[in-house]
Amino acid sequence: MRCLDHTVDIGRDRARTTAVRGRDDQGSTSLTVALLTPLFVVLMFAAVQAALWGHARTEARVAAKSVAAQVARQNASPGDAQATAVANLADSGLRDVTVSISRNEGVVVVTVSGDAPGILLGTSRPVRVTEAVPIEEITPR
Repeated sequence: MRCLDHTVDIGRDRARTTAVRGRDDQGSTSLTVALLTPLFVVLMFAAVQAALWGHARTEARVAAKSVAAQVARQNASPGDAQATAVANLADSGLRDVTVSISRNEGVVVVTVSGDAPGILLGTSRPVRVTEAVPIEEITPR
């Protein structure tokens, strides 16, 4: 029975020691916050930056696919489709946008390139997307 009481006393001593240690370390929470806050801010900026770059790449891919489909399937003028794509991509945030269109052996190939914006100066990233769509036409037998 004495052994059981001794175990209880050890548990109480540990609890008492922990409570005292918590009272004595008043600055530990402030130090933890001061050290971890910059890390979380950097991670947050990295996540937003990755989302911006992904969005810019998706916008470029959608524009390239749309221009290729217009030229290949709807007989749109390559010059008009190119001008429309450049204007639309400039509104989406891409900078220095270039759109090139070529027709080769029954396929329309569109390449869109530009610079994706960054949160901080100097963090822009080049984006280059190429899409190919077959030309739909009636071929005589």
